[in-house]
Amino acid sequence: MTEWTEGDKVTPVVPTDHPEDPVGEVVMITANGGVMVKFPLAGAEVYSPDELTRAPSEAE
Repeated sequence: MTEWTEGDKVTPVVPTDHPEDPVGEVVMITANGGVMVKFPLAGAEVYSPDELTRAPSEAE
């Protein structure tokens, strides 16, 4: 199980309804272990930790 912390830049590995807005920032870990991610256009969504991967850095 992947551990995420606030401020991590992530992208979902599962299909989303906002493919044009793929990178979000972890804003909190919920009480039941979900990861709340805020996307610039889509807003906040909660994912299982295993449904996320680290977003590529802007330098890549």
